[in-house]
Amino acid sequence: MKYRPCEHVDWKTFDGESVLLNLATGYYFRLNQVATFILPLLDGQHHLGEIIDRVVARFRVSQRQAQRDVQDFIGQLLAEKLIRKA
Repeated sequence: MKYRPCEHVDWKTFDGESVLLNLATGYYFRLNQVATFILPLLDGQHHLGEIIDRVVARFRVSQRQAQRDVQDFIGQLLAEKLIRKA
């Protein structure tokens, strides 16, 4: 599965963390270092498995932990209508 940001979403990165803004609602979300790493990979080009593998390599966590964390993050973004399936 591949995902991409919705058109009404923008983000900026500062000091290793990102702020994601829903332009339609005005709500913003502060992202931690791992979420900041994942966000650019949600560009419609990267499969979920590839994103998980990159998280494992970058943060040296187990495959199981990375899968759970990435899927939880994507689930939150989908629930807030900040990303969509590509």
